[in-house]
Amino acid sequence: MFYLNLKIFYKNHCSLSTHIFSLILFCPLIIFLSFSSFNYADAHFSHLAHINAGGFGISEKYYVNEQTDPEEPIPNQLAQIQFSIQDRNGQDVHNITALVEVYASNGTRLSVFPWTKLDIGDFSVPFIFPKSGMYQVVVSVLNDGASTSQIVNTIPPSRPLLNDNTGCSCERGVFNVAVSNTFGSIFLLLLYVAVFGAVTVIGSVLIWMYWSRRKNPLFSDTSKYDSLKYFVLIFALAASVVHLAVYPEHGALRVEYSIFLLSASGIQLAYGLMYILLIFSDDNSVDNRLKKSDKLLVTKQYYKKSVILNLFGLIGSLVLILLYVYAITFPPPLSPNSRPEDVDLSGIIDKALEVIMVIGILVLMRYERRRYLYTFRTSKLKKF
Repeated sequence: MFYLNLKIFYKNHCSLSTHIFSLILFCPLIIFLSFSSFNYADAHFSHLAHINAGGFGISEKYYVNEQTDPEEPIPNQLAQIQFSIQDRNGQDVHNITALVEVYASNGTRLSVFPWTKLDIGDFSVPFIFPKSGMYQVVVSVLNDGASTSQIVNTIPPSRPLLNDNTGCSCERGVFNVAVSNTFGSIFLLLLYVAVFGAVTVIGSVLIWMYWSRRKNPLFSDTSKYDSLKYFVLIFALAASVVHLAVYPEHGALRVEYSIFLLSASGIQLAYGLMYILLIFSDDNSVDNRLKKSDKLLVTKQYYKKSVILNLFGLIGSLVLILLYVYAITFPPPLSPNSRPEDVDLSGIIDKALEVIMVIGILVLMRYERRRYLYTFRTSKLKKF
């Protein structure tokens, strides 16, 4: 009954779905370009860290984004404590005076970056964390109107209450940093287990569906090309998961990048779900006028659906691949950094999945064309 309902749903809604897909095909590009008219900045980091990163407001004027690089600092190795200070509207701030302090968990002050006048609110402070444990990083910003002539390059005494600004015409914020020899590796392991575990579960369910269909007498003559449909579906869902996993890293550069990646992930997921419905509708029994014994026979309605969906996946995948190639060759549009994107493992995996998808879709389109021409030549019914 569930299988029958899926076939009926797909048959009744395919035309509407194809119009919707034609509209959302270029959604990532449209969203990406539509934000270009806004002149505001996010945290200008090279990437957005998953851990040891955060943001908080200090006073009604400033918002501080803060993270470490590497995002999992290792004891006795040099790290950078990065800051991007903006106003409450997300605009860059200029000509501010800031102070940075690093405290151990017992309240002992370990290091001080003295009061310094900065041309812009994006800066970093080098520091070597001496051992594993928790640390507090305190950033202070001098209030407007306060005299800077006598405070620049000075170091104030430490404070028992880290966010206390008594006697200081400034605003203070506290940021926690966790330092460990193994936490970063464990975090990355769990992240990859979660990503690839989801793909594995989805793939296992699809493989089970495929073998269940093979056992059905109506589909006993399933060809090798039908197996390829399942692989294309799995690769589409896997690419969607990878996009979902990496989108937070790009939010530090521009919020539009995260929106673009989320849109790409959602569209690939929708494409995969539509492909599931297409697989269920690949039935020589949809039109009882066709012989069930001949697997190569196909209805015109199914052929039109497969062409539209395959073109959607082909064009969408090619657009994403070309955009990635452009981003690692030239500085991407809207990027605050005048350099190309770094080539990383997640990008290689995602593009490899999409390249395989493109090859699989091209093979499937050729196969579906041959099926339809065979049906047209051999069937006594010239219209379906």
